[in-house]
Amino acid sequence: MEQTTVDQDRRVQNQKWIECLVKVAKTQDQSAFQSLFNHFGPKVKSFYVAHHLSPQIAEELVQETFISVWRYANYFESNKGQVSTWIYTIARNKKLDYFRKTNRQINTTELISDDIAVEPGEQYTTRIGEELTFFLPQLPDEQYEVIKKVYFEQLSHQKAADTLNITLGTVKGRIRSAVNNLNKLMRGGL
Repeated sequence: MEQTTVDQDRRVQNQKWIECLVKVAKTQDQSAFQSLFNHFGPKVKSFYVAHHLSPQIAEELVQETFISVWRYANYFESNKGQVSTWIYTIARNKKLDYFRKTNRQINTTELISDDIAVEPGEQYTTRIGEELTFFLPQLPDEQYEVIKKVYFEQLSHQKAADTLNITLGTVKGRIRSAVNNLNKLMRGGL
C-alpha cells in the first residue's frame, strides 16, 4: 500500500514537470521554465559539485544544461521516461563535454561504477549525491525495495532478506540487477 502511494506521488509529480516542459516547448512559457529551473537546478548543481567540479563551474554547467532544456523541450518524449531523467541526461552530457574540453581524463564506466558500488550508510548517501535520485524510482519495484532497505535503511543483506521475506541470494541478485539497470539508465538506455 505504501509503495503504491509513493508510485502515485511520483507519477503526479512527473506529470507536473511534463506539463511544464510542454508549455516551454509550445509557448516558451517562462513561468513553467522557472518552475523547472527552481526544482531541478539545485539538484543538477549538486550533481556537478559531487563530481569534483568547483561551484563556479557547476553554476556555468547548470546554466548550459537549462539553456538546452529551453531549446530542446520539444524533443522530450513523455512515453519514454521521466522529466528528471531527461534533464539529468542533458546534465550528464554537459559534464562529459566539459571533461573532454578540459582534457580531463575520465573513464565513464569507472565513474558510474564508483558512484554505485560504495558501502552503505552515510558515505553512500553523501557520495551518491543527487545523481541516483533521478534514476532510483525507475528501477523495477523489487529492485528499488532492496536498494532502499540495504543502502538507505542500512539493513544488512540478511536483514533485508528477512524483512522482504526473500532469500539472501535473491537480495544479492536484485542488487546486482539494480546496479546493472542503473548503469544502463545513466548511459541513456533501458
